[in-house]
Amino acid sequence: MNGTKNSVRSDGRTVITSMSSADAAIPDPGTVKTMMTIRDVLGPNYDDPFVSLSWAGRTESAAELAPRIAATTARIAAQYPAGSMQWVRAPRDLGQEPVRIPVDTDALTEMIDASFDRSLGFRNRTLLSLFLRDDPSDESSTDPSLSIGIGSGSTNSISLRLTDDFPSGSPAGAARLFVDLVRIWQPDWAEFSSISAVEATMGKGHVNHASYLAWISATAFGPEPETDREIVQPHGEGWIYAAREWTNQGIVALSEDLARGGAQRISTRPDVQHPPHIPEGYPAGLDELDRLVSWGEPETTPPS
Repeated sequence: MNGTKNSVRSDGRTVITSMSSADAAIPDPGTVKTMMTIRDVLGPNYDDPFVSLSWAGRTESAAELAPRIAATTARIAAQYPAGSMQWVRAPRDLGQEPVRIPVDTDALTEMIDASFDRSLGFRNRTLLSLFLRDDPSDESSTDPSLSIGIGSGSTNSISLRLTDDFPSGSPAGAARLFVDLVRIWQPDWAEFSSISAVEATMGKGHVNHASYLAWISATAFGPEPETDREIVQPHGEGWIYAAREWTNQGIVALSEDLARGGAQRISTRPDVQHPPHIPEGYPAGLDELDRLVSWGEPETTPPS
């Protein structure tokens, strides 16, 4: 595994405080074909990787949501060679053809507005299931998907289900994608994890931010407990947390440390959100994650 023997500060953490002024970058089309996959990064013994973002108390119109959804789908599709994958909406009835996600902003806004479910008293709430496919008509394929439940003044969440062969890039590359999604949505909380890691931590303490990568908004939560099992990088009005060991066992140990330290439950956030500011670019030390965290197949050196 990539080693974790690093110099740390006196408080036991590696804290990277300076930030890059570079804009968020879409991967170079010439490099995406050779990007490492989630399987390369997480090694064996994990199941069902995902990215989840959530926030509370933010009502947004279809016109406000359309640019966020468009930016999200474009950013995820950019992990693949240009034009090789397309986003489609699940058909409402069995036997219908999937609907391709409009590129035109006005058409996308109309699709979102038509999807609002106002039956439960929400003014603006959309529930969408989107799939990223190389063949839009192939409903049997297992591809990345987005489950979107957003727009209301109550709870909002997005879940990006990833596949083993999703071209995440190295831990640093995965972190850049993660930060881009956080910037687009300005959530209270976000994580990059796997179902196996979540299941491994069940019954082991508080529900906390233990995951491969996490975002905690300073406008919704205070600073989390300090532990040498993760790296913290301040970024805008919040913090990016990276576990030092990207395995089920590593996440369990991190969760136990956080629970002992009194980490907050995600449910303790305010009912009405003050959206955090997320700057352009990335924390300057993000590229260091490839050497600061333990990742990849056991007994091997991860690719450069």
